[in-house]
Amino acid sequence: MNQRTEDTKSIIKKIAEDDHDAFRIFYDLYYLKIYRYVSTFIKNKNMREETVSDVFFHFWQNRKNNPNIENLEGYLYRMARNTALSYLNNLDEGIMELAELPYEKASSSDTPEDILIREEMSVAIKKAIDSLPERCRLIFLMSREKGLKYREIADLLSISEKTVNAQIVLAIKKLTTQLGKLLTLFFMI
Repeated sequence: MNQRTEDTKSIIKKIAEDDHDAFRIFYDLYYLKIYRYVSTFIKNKNMREETVSDVFFHFWQNRKNNPNIENLEGYLYRMARNTALSYLNNLDEGIMELAELPYEKASSSDTPEDILIREEMSVAIKKAIDSLPERCRLIFLMSREKGLKYREIADLLSISEKTVNAQIVLAIKKLTTQLGKLLTLFFMI
């Protein structure tokens, strides 16, 4: 084996032992490669960043099993492809982002039932957002309500753009989990 392979295996073992610094090194080594690969599937920059974050998030979650991976780059590329395709499939099925939900759009043809459903949806979304961890909620609201770009948020909070991205991904996952059933009901009506 060459030295780079040995170094990578050492980093993977450290990650399996919950070493955050080793994960940062790993992330820095592979981020650009995975980002470029995901770019072949997803053209939207924010979607690409979320997809890449999901890949690294999944890798961290499964860190105890990662030392058993024989072909690390192949594994990462396969995971990136599957994550990108899954994301695109979800978009094709009509899953909307929270910012696109029509819960605040009123129409003169709305029935009292429509108005009530919209109000309940608005309350549920607000509660779900309020339940996010403080930093995560702040970053999410800066992005979604204020319309700030990840770089702008990072500069304002003196954190990295990657941290902003990771917090947005975390917020979306938590909100999707909390609002999943309600969103299903909303779109069935």
